[in-house]
Formats: sequence, structure tokens, C-alpha cells
Amino acid sequence: MLWKLFLYSAASGGFACAVFWNALTGDFVYDDTYAIVQNPDVYSSSPLANLLKNDFWGFPLQSEKSHKSFRPLTTLTFRVEMSQMGNTADKQVANMMHRTNVILHGINTALLVPLYRKLGFSGKECFIASMLFACHPVHAEAVANLVGRAELLAALFTILSILLWSPSNKRWPLSMLLGSLALLCKETAAVVALPMCTVMQTLKPPKKPASRLKTVLPLLLLAVLLAARVSLHGGIHQRPFLHRESNPAAFAENMATRILSLHFYLYRHLVLLLWPNPLCCDWSHGSIPLLHSFADMRSFGPFCVIYGLPAALLGLASCHASRSYHRGLLSSSALMALSIVPFSNVLFTVGFAVAERVLYIPSIAACSIMAHILCVSLPALPARGPPARLCRCVILMIVVTWCGSWARSCLKQSLVWGTAESLYRAGIDANPSNEKLHDLLATRLQNSGGDLQEAMWHAEEAIRLNDDYWHAHATLGQLRSTGGDRSAAIASYTKALRLAEDQQLDTVADAPKVRLNLAVQLQDVDRHAAEGHFRRLCLLPASDPLRAMGLVIFGAFLESGARGRREPLEEAAYMYEEALRSSALEHRSAAHLRLGSVIRRLALTYNESLSGHGVGAPVAPSCSEKSATLQEPGSRIPSTWWQVWKCMKEFNPKTEVGCDKEIDLVTLGPCHSSSPVNLAERAWQFFRGCTAKEAVAEGFPAISRWPLPLSESMALVQMRQGLELASAPMAQSLDPGGRKWREGLAVVSARLVVEGRMSEASKILAPLGPHLDPAAVLTAMAEEQLKGGDATVALDAYKAALALHPSRKIHLGMAESLQKLGDKAAAVHHRQLAKQYPELSQRGKASEHCA
Repeated sequence: MLWKLFLYSAASGGFACAVFWNALTGDFVYDDTYAIVQNPDVYSSSPLANLLKNDFWGFPLQSEKSHKSFRPLTTLTFRVEMSQMGNTADKQVANMMHRTNVILHGINTALLVPLYRKLGFSGKECFIASMLFACHPVHAEAVANLVGRAELLAALFTILSILLWSPSNKRWPLSMLLGSLALLCKETAAVVALPMCTVMQTLKPPKKPASRLKTVLPLLLLAVLLAARVSLHGGIHQRPFLHRESNPAAFAENMATRILSLHFYLYRHLVLLLWPNPLCCDWSHGSIPLLHSFADMRSFGPFCVIYGLPAALLGLASCHASRSYHRGLLSSSALMALSIVPFSNVLFTVGFAVAERVLYIPSIAACSIMAHILCVSLPALPARGPPARLCRCVILMIVVTWCGSWARSCLKQSLVWGTAESLYRAGIDANPSNEKLHDLLATRLQNSGGDLQEAMWHAEEAIRLNDDYWHAHATLGQLRSTGGDRSAAIASYTKALRLAEDQQLDTVADAPKVRLNLAVQLQDVDRHAAEGHFRRLCLLPASDPLRAMGLVIFGAFLESGARGRREPLEEAAYMYEEALRSSALEHRSAAHLRLGSVIRRLALTYNESLSGHGVGAPVAPSCSEKSATLQEPGSRIPSTWWQVWKCMKEFNPKTEVGCDKEIDLVTLGPCHSSSPVNLAERAWQFFRGCTAKEAVAEGFPAISRWPLPLSESMALVQMRQGLELASAPMAQSLDPGGRKWREGLAVVSARLVVEGRMSEASKILAPLGPHLDPAAVLTAMAEEQLKGGDATVALDAYKAALALHPSRKIHLGMAESLQKLGDKAAAVHHRQLAKQYPELSQRGKASEHCA
């Protein structure tokens, strides 16, 4: 008999892998983006201890944004796979993870044969049930969606825990350990694994009375685990963050509506176990209309199935004489009930209406019950003879047809889950009243460069289905902005934000992104309103990447509206500084380049104030100004730049000339840590006014031969670091840093060329191309800076170009720069020098222009 069970396991396991073969080429879709791609805990750069502090989606468990889903073992498997593939969430990593999911499903299916046998079913019933489980179409989401890994691992540990449970031997501690591990894969699994051990022992009482205590041990362990689990997220008063649209019935104000609709949700789950059609990735929002009274014809089915099915199973089990028959059916019924309770909204509110992935464990019991009913529905026949052969042929034809139909559906659903666009299109076909799916498809079409008109149609359709769905208005705003209709985009963004605020969602999900987009759109239309939105973004948590990005863009906004005033520049510099302090900032090069540019502009103002040729020195801040923080949206914080001005005033470069070692103010050199965050933090320590000796003591190299004013040095340090972090000009869509990038090239490379540090200058100019003449590049950048009104930078670039390759064009450019700076005598001198060079022919001018 054992060899038959082994063959049954191998056949069913192989069949399970075969029917989900199409899932092996899938990509990151749907929730995979949030749980894997954007989850920092999946990458090895995040501390491993964070797996015990954060939820499945990467949020701290005690955060108000957390869903309280604690699945560290599942996240750990993603982390291991990601580290093996270089911590890059690409298609190869996705394929590897999909292979793991398919293999786990095959293992689970193979283990079901001995599990069913232990529950009390016959060998034939075990094989049929495992084959039905292998190809059940409702498993498509759990297997083909990477987030379904939680269901697969939880089922694996649950099956192993039940298989190893036996108080009469020494394996029961291992069984309880595996049941506890199921809780770390998905929090609802422990409600199934550990109580099932008690159920099995109850249905099969121990012979020794002393072992009865072990029967209740799983329940005691479950109570301890649940208490520890609740304490992780701050106690019973900390509720998970749930969207109202995800489970509309749970948030219905009318009690009758809530009860009837929640019963219908559970009914839909049970129907999908028997008749998995239609299948859809999302059943939230308006997918299932609420039931308001018993007058709705849909209200009778749920009560008949939910309360009639258990009674029928118990009656069927009690009327049979066989004890094994009785135990098998009751065990499956108990497994079904225990696995359904967690998502039935009885114990707690869940974050979905209907979800196919949660039916993975309940289908274990459902398939055994269906196989059992199929085998006992035919009359008892002798073991031999034509009637017996006919009975076996009938059962075989039914099973083959049944499994063939389900296997075809599995292959189809695996392809559906392969890409985001195919998933959303299939979902709309099966569930056209779901506004979320229309919104997701519109967003996907926009991100993938699809048909803009089709994307706008789906966004408008989502709004037509539910005008209060704020995210659809935000998506329509993005599409209108892409189409060039700024006024319509502003209107859509404004309505989206108003709806999000009414629903108290303006600080969660994608609402801050909408605010940032609206602020960018309002920059040239209503600067006062744009500034208000930027300041609201400053109030986001310091760890939010959107806050760091918003600080950089807000700094650029303040810088563009300075118009010669010092205060906006000071606040812009503070915004860049705050952004660089955040480890969540991704595009650090833009912030460094912009901060260096602002420091240069401020340095000119402060130098003028020190020499008495300009506005006065900054006024020392009062105590209230020093204590101002970003918690006050309208406050400006000049205290940082008061320290800079004071440091400039007290710093005397001549006092440092006699030192044995001096700091290189352009090349930071190697630090104790190569992390950009640590490097920036060490730079900030220097910027706070320490002397060169103190900087050397802190570990900065001291190889400089050219003492510069501290303000200019600070600008050079920031620009140099920005250039080292940037391999190409900044994207104009995020930040107009292309001009700042070229300004940094001109300033830093010009200084390096003038000082004769040609190797460093060539590295700085390398991103412009390996075949470009540095002198021609510097001349072109000088012309650009001169046209932009920055004669100081232009003059620096012309000086560097002149040191490399003197020419008539460079002397004329220097003359023009000096003329704008007010040095007429020097301008005349360079015009005289330009006459020493012959004028270029038309061909020469063209070749120089090309260079």
C-alpha cells in the first residue's frame, strides 16, 4: 500500500507543477510591487532585524499605515532569492521566485496524499482529492502571484504539523514547532494548524489518560502565540489600516446591510471552491453590490449554504457505521471551518471582500469532501466483475473530465497573471463594475507608453462608476497632464485631493504624490497655492521618500522665485540640506548640485555684505526662530545660514597656511564609510564650522595647496559630490537639474584646470564623452552660463579653457564676462589679446561649433 501512496504523491505533485507551467515566466504584478519590489526588507541592505519590526509590506507594525500583517518567514524567502540575484528586482528574479512558488505548490500537493490517509480516507479518495487540489483554478492567485507565497508556506507548515502530530510518540514538539512557523508565514495559519492537532486527537482519543494533557497543549501554545502577536503591533487597541472600499460591507452603517453582505461574501468564497468561475484578481469596491434587506433574492443562498452545509456533512457522517468514514469526514469539515473563520469577518475585520488566494488551505478540505462524495455516490459494488470495472471507468471518466477542465483553466489563469496589463484586462472582463481595475489599467497604460486615449477612457469609466473614488481623479489628472491640458489636470488633482481629505486619506497611499503633482502644476499658475502644497509635503514623516523628493523640488521652486532676495535662497538651501539628511532620498546628486549652486549665490551676497557693497549681513535669529521647525508650514529657518555667515566671518584662511596638513576642499577623498549617506553626514560636520585641523582629525585627507574662502569651498564640495553621484544630467521631469549639472561641471572642472589638476578635471568631464576637447567643452559651458546671466561661472570656465588652449573666442568671451562684472579695464585688455589670433574661416567656425 505504501508504494501506491508514493506513486499517488508523485503523480499529483508532478501534475500540480505541470498545470502552472505558464506561471514560470511571470513578472512582478499587482501586490508584488508593494510586497517585494518596493519593500526595503526584501533587500540585503536593510537590517535583518527589521523583519521582526515591520509588516509584510515594509511598514513598521506599530505605524498607523500598517496592515498588521506579520509574515517574516515569507519575506525572508524573498530576501534570500533577491540576494542571490544581486538585489535587483528584474525579470530574472521574478522568474526565479515564480519557480519557487510552483515547486512549493507541487510539494504541498504531494504531501496531501499521506495527509488525507491520516485523516481517514481511502487510497482512491486520497488520489482523487490530491489531483483535484493540484489543478483547482482558485489556486491561480496563490501560485501565479508572488505574494501568494504566504499561502503556500503556511499550507506547507500546516500539512507537516498535522502529519507529525501524535501525542503517543516524541514527534509532537516538532509538530507544534511547525504549527508555530505557519504563524510566521501567514498570521491566520496558526488558527488552523494547532487547533487541527487538538481536533484529530479528540476524534481519536488516546489510550493513556496521562496523554490527554498533550491534547490541549496546541491550544495553550496558540493562546501564547496570539498574545505575543498582538503585542508586536501595540496591543488590541492598534487596529490595522484598512480602506473602506476594500471591504464595503464591513464599513456599512446599517446593521442589516452589514450582516447580509458579509454572509454573501462568505457564500461567494464557498461557491468558488466548488465552481471557480468567474475568477478575478480584485473583488473590492463596487464588484459585489451590498445587500440591504431580505427582499434581495441573493440573501437566501448564503444562509442556506453557510448553515445548511455543515448540518448536511454532520448528518452524512453520523449515519455511517464506519468509524474511519466518520473520522475522515469530520476532520475535513473541521479543517474547512477552521480555515474559513479567519477571513469570515467574525473574529476581526479583514481588508478584502472576496479573495481567491485565501482559499488555498480551505480547498484542502473541500477537495477531500468532493472526492469522498464522488466515491460514495455510486452504489456499493463487488470488488470484481463487470459492475466493478464499469464503476471504476465511470469514476475515472468523471475525474479525468473534471481535472482536464480545471487544468485548462489553470493554464489560462497562469498566463493572465503573467503581466499587469493582461491581469487587469481579464479582471475587467470578469468584473466590469470594479472601478479600481479600470483605474489600474489606465495607470498601467500610461506607465508603459500605451494608448493615451484608451487610458483616459478607463480613468473616466472608473469615475463614472464611482465619482467619489479619489484615485481615479488623480490618474485622470496625470493623463491630462501628459496630454498637455494643464488646467484640466489641475482640476482633476484638486478634486482628488479634496476627496482624499474628506475620506481622511490625504497623508497615506498615493495622496502625497497627488499633492506633489498638483504643486508642480501650480508653479507657474498660482505660486502661493503651490507653496502651500509644498509645505504640506514637508510635514510627512522623515523616512518618507516622497518628502525628500518634495524638499528638493520645493527648494528649486524657492530658488526660481528668489529674484535677488536672500531669504528664499536661504530657505531653499535649508530644503536641500534637509533632503540630503534623509536616507530616503534617491536622486542625491540633484540635491548636492543645487545646494552647491545656492551656496555660491549666497556666498556672493555675503561677501558683498562683508565688504560693505550690498545688502546687510544676516540678522541673528531670535530664540523663536532657532526653535522653528518644519512642523510650522509657514516658518523660515535662517539659523543654518546665520551659522554659515558667522563661520565665514571668523574663518581666516591665512591662519591655516602654516599648518602641516590642510584639508582638500574639493576632493573629499576616502572616508571610513563609502555610503553616500555617511559621506554627506561627515561633510555636514565639517560645514558646521570646524577648522582644517579638526577636519583632518575626523579623517578627511589633507592634500590641498589652494586655500579657498570657506563659502566657495562648501559650494565646491557639494558640486563635486553631486557630479560624482550623477552619471548623466538630471531628468527634467523630476528636477530641472540639467542646468545645475552643467554649472557644476563648469565651476569644479574650471578650478581643477586652473590649479593644474588635469587628471581630476578629465574625470569630471568624462560623462560628456570620451572624444570631446575639454577646452571646447569648457568654452561651450561658459557661453551657456553667460547667456544665462551667470558671468562669474562663465569667467571661471573661460579661464580654465584659456589655460588649456588659448584662442580668440575664449579671450572675447572673457572680455564680455568681465564687462558684465564691471571690470572694463580687464575687458579691454582681453579684447586686445584676441586681436593677436587670426579670425576663423567659416569652415573653422563650423568645426569649432561642432566641437
